[in-house]
Amino acid sequence: MEPFLSASDVMQLLGIKKQTLYAYVSRGILRRASVPGSRKSMYAREDVEKMLARKTPTGELRPTATVDAAQPLINGSFLIPSAITEITPEGPRYRGINARDLAAHPGHLENVAELLWTGVLIDEPVIWTDEPAPTNVEPAIAALQRGEGHIPILRVMAAASLALGESAAEELRSGNTARLARRIISAYAGCLGLLVDGGQFVRRCEGESLASLALRALGKEQSVRATAALNTLFICCADHELSPATYAARVVASTGAGLQACLIAAIGAHSGHLLGGACDRLDGLFFGDQGLGNLREALLLGRNTQRKLPGFGHQLYPQGDPRAGWLFDLTNELAPNDAVSDVRSFAEEVYTETGLKPSLELGLVVVARALGLPHRSASALWAIGRSVGWVAHIMEQRLSGTLIRPRARRNG
Repeated sequence: MEPFLSASDVMQLLGIKKQTLYAYVSRGILRRASVPGSRKSMYAREDVEKMLARKTPTGELRPTATVDAAQPLINGSFLIPSAITEITPEGPRYRGINARDLAAHPGHLENVAELLWTGVLIDEPVIWTDEPAPTNVEPAIAALQRGEGHIPILRVMAAASLALGESAAEELRSGNTARLARRIISAYAGCLGLLVDGGQFVRRCEGESLASLALRALGKEQSVRATAALNTLFICCADHELSPATYAARVVASTGAGLQACLIAAIGAHSGHLLGGACDRLDGLFFGDQGLGNLREALLLGRNTQRKLPGFGHQLYPQGDPRAGWLFDLTNELAPNDAVSDVRSFAEEVYTETGLKPSLELGLVVVARALGLPHRSASALWAIGRSVGWVAHIMEQRLSGTLIRPRARRNG
C-alpha cells in the first residue's frame, strides 16, 4: 500500500474541497510531500486514515466550527461551535486545560500557541525557528512616522502584518499558515521597540523566546522573573472565545482571505476604546499627573452618568474576572511598587462602593507597571498574547468551510 495519496484521492476519501485540503495542510494535521520533478504534491495516507476515523456521522471532522443561522442570538452574536476555548467561572480553558495551569507549566506562550493551533501540548519549552522578518518591515513602519506625537502601537503591528503577509492562495498552497503566523507574531513583539523613546523595530535573535524578545524590545532586563511574568501575562490573554476582535478575525477568515488580512481585522477591532484602548485609558488614569485623583473623578463620573468604569466588571464573570486575580497575584512576585499598591487599594475601594471587581484590562496595566514598562505597553502585550488565539480561530473557521453572514432585522 502506497504511503502517499494524490490530492484528488484525498478529496474523494474525505469528501472535501481543495480549499479545505489546503487548510488541513496549513493547520499541520495533513502532511504534504513534493513530487520530484513535478509541481504536484502528495499527502500522507496515515493522516488521511486518522481523519477518516474522526469523521462524524454527517461526514464532518471533530472538532469543527459552523454557523447555524437558526441559533438564538447572545449579546448580538450567533452561536459558533468551537473546540478552542471554554469560558468557566475559574477562567478560560484552552483545549480543556485551565489557562492558569498552562501559565504554571509549561509556562511559555509558544507552547500554548501550538496547543491552540494543533491540540498538542508539548512539555519542553518550544522555541520558534521562523525565518527572519523581510527587510521591508522597517520601511513599512517608518512610513508611519509623524512629525510629532507617538505612533499608535497597534497601527505599527498592522503595518508589520502587511509587510509580512502573503496572498491567501500562496499561504494555503504552500501549507505555511503556522509558519507565517510565527513570523508575524514574532514581528509584533519586535514592534514593542517603538514604545521606547527613540526606539525602533527589534529583530528576534536565534533561539530567543517571544517573552525575551518583548523585554529586550522594551529596553528591559531579560531576567528569569520578568520573562516568567510576561509569559504568564501572554498566556492569560491567549484566547477568550469569541471576543469582538476574534469574531472579526473569523468573519474575514470565512471569506477566504489571507492570514494577514484576518489579523489586521482583529487588530482594528482590538484598538477600540472598549478593548485595547481601555488599557491605554486606564494607564493614563492610574499613572497620569493626578494619579488616583483621576481615578476617583472617573468613578464619580461613572456613578453620576451610569458610565462603566474601565477595568472593572466583566459580563461573563459575575463573581469577578479570574484573569485579573491571576495578574494581581503576579505583582506580588515582582518588585514592590508604590503606584501598584495604590491601584490595588483603589480596586478594593471600587469593590466596596460598586461591587465591581477588576477585569483583565486592569490586571494588564498593573503588571506592565510592576515590570516598569513604558506607557501603552499593556494594550500591545494583550494583542501579542491574543494573536495566538486569533490564529487558532482563523484556522478553525477555515476548516468549517462556511461564510459568516448574519442577517439584519429591520427595526425602522
